[in-house]
Amino acid sequence: VVPITKNYSGSRFYKMVAAAVFILLIGSLVLNYTYFQKYHDAKKGLDVALQKIEQQSKKNEAMITDLDVVTNKYTLPVVLKGTPHAPDAVAKIFWIKNTGQVYVDPTNLPSVPEGKQYQLWAIVDGKPESAGMIETSNGIYHIQKMKSFGKADAFAITLEKAGGSPTPTMDQMVVFSKM
Repeated sequence: VVPITKNYSGSRFYKMVAAAVFILLIGSLVLNYTYFQKYHDAKKGLDVALQKIEQQSKKNEAMITDLDVVTNKYTLPVVLKGTPHAPDAVAKIFWIKNTGQVYVDPTNLPSVPEGKQYQLWAIVDGKPESAGMIETSNGIYHIQKMKSFGKADAFAITLEKAGGSPTPTMDQMVVFSKM
């Protein structure tokens, strides 16, 4: 009778292959996780950069519009000086005479208190007409298009309750200028 001997060399080979496959699998998982984290961080950075580019693009467009208004050959700049209520306040009106368009630059107006908003008025034939509310959200002031007027005798800005008033609150007049 021939004794039966077991061949362990084949079994040993498969164990080594299984161990190598397991090590490669763990290595692959670690590399995948590492590269996924790097991808995720890069994606976050890219999103932030794209957001900044979009904000800068909007600022550039606003600056180009502002520059077009200021440099228009028909633009008549009107400086509105502070009243006793706000002696250091200054605003500029850019009135484009050939179209009647009115723009306001409220950059040098005082900060707006909570619940208040600036309102632009055009004095036409001795009567005040609202030219609209001046937007100062988040403390950002820029040249803004207002209601158009064919003619005006003067311009004024008052501090009104948020949303505006049908008539100007004269004791809250911040700046004024006759044409």
